[in-house]
Amino acid sequence: MRRGPLGAAIGLATGLLVLAPVLGRGVVLSYDMVFVPDPPITGAVLGTDGSVPRAVPTELLADLLARVLPVAVVQQGLLLAVFVLAGAGAARLVPGLPGAAAAALGYAWTPYVAERLLIGHWPFLLGYALLPWVVGAALAARRGGRLPPLLLWLAAAAAAGATSALIATATALCVVGLRPVARFGGVVGFAVVVNLPWIVPALVRPGGVPADPAGVVAFAARSDTPLGLAGSLLTLGGIWNQATVPAGRDSALAVVALIGVLAALVLGLRPVLADSRGLVAAGAGGLVLAAAGAVPGLDAVMRAVVVHVPGGGLLRDGQKLLAPAALVVALAAGHAVDRLARAPRTAPLAVLLAVLPVLALPGLAWGVGGRLTAARYPADWEGLRAAVAQAPPGQVAALPWGTYRRLDWAGDRVVLDPLPRLLDRRTLADDALPLSGVTVGGEDPRAARVTAALATGDRLPDVLRAAGVRYAAVHRTQPGSAGTERALAGLPVLFSSRDLLLVELPGPVAPTPAQRPWVAVVGLGAAVAGLGAGILRRRPRLLRSRTPDERTGA
Repeated sequence: MRRGPLGAAIGLATGLLVLAPVLGRGVVLSYDMVFVPDPPITGAVLGTDGSVPRAVPTELLADLLARVLPVAVVQQGLLLAVFVLAGAGAARLVPGLPGAAAAALGYAWTPYVAERLLIGHWPFLLGYALLPWVVGAALAARRGGRLPPLLLWLAAAAAAGATSALIATATALCVVGLRPVARFGGVVGFAVVVNLPWIVPALVRPGGVPADPAGVVAFAARSDTPLGLAGSLLTLGGIWNQATVPAGRDSALAVVALIGVLAALVLGLRPVLADSRGLVAAGAGGLVLAAAGAVPGLDAVMRAVVVHVPGGGLLRDGQKLLAPAALVVALAAGHAVDRLARAPRTAPLAVLLAVLPVLALPGLAWGVGGRLTAARYPADWEGLRAAVAQAPPGQVAALPWGTYRRLDWAGDRVVLDPLPRLLDRRTLADDALPLSGVTVGGEDPRAARVTAALATGDRLPDVLRAAGVRYAAVHRTQPGSAGTERALAGLPVLFSSRDLLLVELPGPVAPTPAQRPWVAVVGLGAAVAGLGAGILRRRPRLLRSRTPDERTGA
């Protein structure tokens, strides 16, 4: 078997083992991972409504797929694709079959994958899965191969969102090197163009993209093992949210993971360095950036970057930047296994090192220890959507005022409020993030004004109308819902069920920011044009290789 198919098979087996409890059973709702049935194409996913373009273009692509497939199939297909692409991509970068298998497993089965799954950062995971393919194409380009394959993989990473694009582009530039300058500049220019779908709405957003410096500390990497911050990051964990740490990371299994990483680096790092010092540099840089928010001195630098450098907010959650380091460790493990497998007396050690990622993190299996569960939206959610669709034009507010919900029909998991994604209207929601000891400010000035007005005791209907809201949708089972309903008592009810309530707010409503369709036209149009130009760079070479008769079809 060739290395790529072998890695794909291992990735698929890994994905099935991890996702088995949810496959075919509905959608997975966990923190920021929110999929809704028949999702509308809203201004948020197009980048035209003035919100921070986090959903652009990844959620647009997922929503388009959901137009032709059930949303649960789309979500589960994307999650399975993470494992398959990760396994196949890592396997292709190691020469021997035993090492390819070890690299595939070592890259697909990590604390990074487990923690990002639980926190719901599926676009990050798509970018993580694409990274080995970007590196492979960058290595080929550096060795004299064609540039278009690298450009296409960078375009795929751009489709996985801003963070994925940043990591992929930075890693590719480290691998291809500064010379020739034309190649380096071509990669930078192409990366900028294919990322215009989110760059354009971010640049023209009124007031820019604000960043709360408190977020640097709040989202700084944390120790999730007995090994401290350094050991947690070196073993590819360390996420800031302790509620998303998989079982076993706080036990002696973390020592097993550290032994595996150190063994891989000692026995297999040299061939990785020989292949690409740039990749190792990207991995080391990612490790430093991941720790920066939690290291005295570096945290002040990180705050300055996040607050004052355009796009610096992408570095705020530093632990996500461990992806290149994870690839370095997986490839080093693959080379180490190849080396050990050559001699009969060390072959058992090769097998042990290859399966050590699973032994060190058994909690990733079966839905990350049963913490990923599937759910189906109750019928009244569709009823609320239908009521909103039939109502006269007007924006909606999601209440009680808060960012996350606990939905009893979804396993009582903490999840970002699904209403803004469900409704085909601009939905105003609280975007501040309350954490233990600190609240990280949001980016929507209207939401901030609502928060401030409610804190002073202003009447809820007046506050919402002043924010440009015509309708209020209430989650009736959430903390604070009883007080919210009392504040809205006597208003016209458009929909009511056990879980949901929709009321109209009669009276004058303040004007709201207009949609800007040109933003999507410019951003998406330029990205598509850039992608087409990258693909068409192959055509002249292909035409030169054909005879005149073949060109005319004679």
